[in-house]
Amino acid sequence: MNILPVFPSLIIKEKIKDYDKYKDELILYSYQQQTLDPNGVKKSNNGGWHSKSRYANSQNPVSSIVINLIKSILNNKNVFKIKDLSKAKMQMWVNINKPGDFNIKHNHPGSDLSGVFWVKSLQKSGNLTFHSPNVMTQFAQINSIKDEIGKKLFTTPTIEIEPLEGVIVLFPSDLTHSVQKNNSDEDRISVSFNIDLRNCVN
Repeated sequence: MNILPVFPSLIIKEKIKDYDKYKDELILYSYQQQTLDPNGVKKSNNGGWHSKSRYANSQNPVSSIVINLIKSILNNKNVFKIKDLSKAKMQMWVNINKPGDFNIKHNHPGSDLSGVFWVKSLQKSGNLTFHSPNVMTQFAQINSIKDEIGKKLFTTPTIEIEPLEGVIVLFPSDLTHSVQKNNSDEDRISVSFNIDLRNCVN
């Protein structure tokens, strides 16, 4: 029997080299930003601190490290055919989830790619969960597939990714996702972003 996993949503993972060189600086910078704007904004976060989207276009430790990592991925000519990444528009913000905080299901309308870079995360600090866009229209069919086949072909109601420090994940902005409750004893810090690719692929 041939099974073709057609029209997949591509999720890209990459780990920054020598992350320990940058970790302390990024953690300190994140807390400094929270001190400057303690209220932040309310988005998908239930509890936790969500900064304003103001980091992509300024010189700071977050943007310099994360943007360079994004560029190294999207400029890979073996995978992408982006003509001029400098024309891409980007938003970027910092998240600090205390123990017990989580993010409800949401997506990122108005952009093409979204992603997250984990600055600080311990075990049980909250998996990134992707929700199948077909779970409503194909509910019975999805649940009729044996677990081992569904996991192999990513044909399941949800897919979970463990947050690992120094790892970045990129995904389609319309892919619904959530962040599970931080069940660790420390804060979980991440940098999230949106990328508009319309001006750099034509």
